Amino acid sequence: MADPSGPLLASPHHSPSAYMVSNPTPASGETVEVSVVVPDQSGVGPVMLRTVHDGEATFVEGRSRRVGASSVWTFDLGCHNEIVNYRFWCGGSEPHWLTGEGLVGHDPTDRSDFKLATTGATPKWVPETVWYQIFPDRFASADPNKPLPEWARHSDWDAPIARGRAAMSQVYGGDLDGITGHLDHLIDLGVGGIYLTPVFEARSNHRYDASSFERVDPLLGGDEALVRLAQACHRAGIRVISDLTLNHTGSSHEWFQAAQADLGSPEAGFYFFGDEPDDYEAWLGVASLPKLDHSSGELRRRLYEGPRSAFGKFLGAPFELDGWRIDVANMTGRLGLSDLNRQVRSAARATLDQIDPDKWLVGEHFFDYSLDATGPGWHGCMNYGGVARPILSWLGSEPARRTFMPGPGVDARAGGSVAASIDAVMSSVPWQFVLGSMALIGSHDTSRWHSMAASPELARIGVALTMTLPGSPCIFYGDEIGLTGVGNHESRRTMPWNRDSWDRAELDWYRSLIALRGSSQALAHGGLRWAERADDALAFIRESAEERILVRACRAGTPALRLSEQLLGTNQAELVFGDGTVSRVDGNLEFDLEGPGVAIWRIGPQALTQL
Repeated sequence: MADPSGPLLASPHHSPSAYMVSNPTPASGETVEVSVVVPDQSGVGPVMLRTVHDGEATFVEGRSRRVGASSVWTFDLGCHNEIVNYRFWCGGSEPHWLTGEGLVGHDPTDRSDFKLATTGATPKWVPETVWYQIFPDRFASADPNKPLPEWARHSDWDAPIARGRAAMSQVYGGDLDGITGHLDHLIDLGVGGIYLTPVFEARSNHRYDASSFERVDPLLGGDEALVRLAQACHRAGIRVISDLTLNHTGSSHEWFQAAQADLGSPEAGFYFFGDEPDDYEAWLGVASLPKLDHSSGELRRRLYEGPRSAFGKFLGAPFELDGWRIDVANMTGRLGLSDLNRQVRSAARATLDQIDPDKWLVGEHFFDYSLDATGPGWHGCMNYGGVARPILSWLGSEPARRTFMPGPGVDARAGGSVAASIDAVMSSVPWQFVLGSMALIGSHDTSRWHSMAASPELARIGVALTMTLPGSPCIFYGDEIGLTGVGNHESRRTMPWNRDSWDRAELDWYRSLIALRGSSQALAHGGLRWAERADDALAFIRESAEERILVRACRAGTPALRLSEQLLGTNQAELVFGDGTVSRVDGNLEFDLEGPGVAIWRIGPQALTQL
């Protein structure tokens, strides 16, 4: 039996991707084939499948055949429940379990099982898309002289960002037509989608305090400007999603104003009021953000149930948004002993599917999102837990790690722990949820990545990991030209349109990675297999039926990675990104690069077509 800490490619391997599952998005009642590759060097045999049927553990015997220097075990997996859990018992002199967290020598819980969902597929285009997040007030302005409402304070485009609460009323004048006027930059960059933070009328520049869910803010150009932007993007092959808050409104919202004026009104039932108009529940105690009560059927009807709701309106004509990002998705519908989160996400998904099941629904989540990945609901989440935090723990500076989250922040980790963190997060949810999630390392809610990474070289490694790990990569506007900013106010600085100020080398780095991502089925849909988990080096293979991609990242100088041609199933490798080299040495392929750095190779397809 191969020790789990030994050569990674010598261990049994499975991924719940289409490479090893005949249908990773099964319908309820369907039976699919799942396969495990067992290298001869592992000493494993026989293998059995363990699954859970209506809460009862069930074991299934499989079929074994030879493929190269491995045995391939195939099993029939019945997909009976909403979430289909399964893992593999690997027999031998020292039996182990193969789980979503790897090969383990203890009896694991079902939490780490591989998982499939029978509740609908993530749209195929989502993991094939690289997103460009835009904070509309700070990207570009088509009309810098527009009149401002009384709450807003004008700032010139190059003026510094204010401190404290004044930062939220500071308006630089960016608008939706400004974005439309600069689509040439996004087309040149190669992104496939734009994610807009909220565009509804509000009383702040961030607009998470909506005054209405029916109107686009006139400061951004109104409804017509959103239509113009969406149409221009669609003509260019770029999708558009925006931000919707189902957890709260602003205190200036027309519903909340009606509720405070009459606690007997239908709108009063939309919120959690006490005996007085000023006694109400607010998000994290922020009085300007009153929390919504989803037990109100009228609220649900107006906000997200059905095509005529606010949620449905902007997915249909003439706006034709391609989906929604749901703000504070982890807290939506939750207050004390009341938890309606599942009902909210299921109803929102039902509306989306009724309008067009090929649209995307993604929820904000900074933490453990496994409880919210059940049932029809979000296709995925903003994957801070499985991408941003692990990458920051490996590549981030001490100040950035300590201030990324409340409490102790993010601890420094070696490569092996980083890989274990990624595996733990991915194994906690169905594979389609992983593919349907945003892979990101920064946003409007964090410092900019170039201010968090411990060095410019490590920053580039982080970008490459974001572009090659499972999920739908998302970059924050300006990161591609080297913008910096500490804290979530400074990170929202204006986009400089004097192109002489841009970091051209950084732009080329992003452009090349985005092009590679867009051309690779393995990076979009392939499974993930670790090939190296050293303190200062990580390497993994993304593999699909069409191709295999090997990514190696080194945060410091490290020895070359030597992989057995027999275990790889090929002696072919072609460098497709970075400055690495590959050579053949005594039946091995040796992958080398000068650290810190990252290199990506396309390796020969393994002879597993019989899977």
